[in-house]
Amino acid sequence: MNVQLLKAKRVERGLMQKDLAEALGISEKSMCQKECSKRNKFKADEMIVLIKVLNLSFAEFDAIFFERDLTKSLRRISKS
Repeated sequence: MNVQLLKAKRVERGLMQKDLAEALGISEKSMCQKECSKRNKFKADEMIVLIKVLNLSFAEFDAIFFERDLTKSLRRISKS
């Protein structure tokens, strides 16, 4: 997980961890732990909320949570 990019997108949108915690229905401490972890600790439904709240494009979502692995896989499939 690209924690720097997640934080950058949050800051770019003028949001604080507290704002994302409220949107996710979790504590600010939990949000901080999830945002600061190198491993993706977000559940699928939480990632969907973050896509909406942060207005993330597919490319941004992929870069943050999957380090572009989804895009690479889709390219391989489409070449087949």
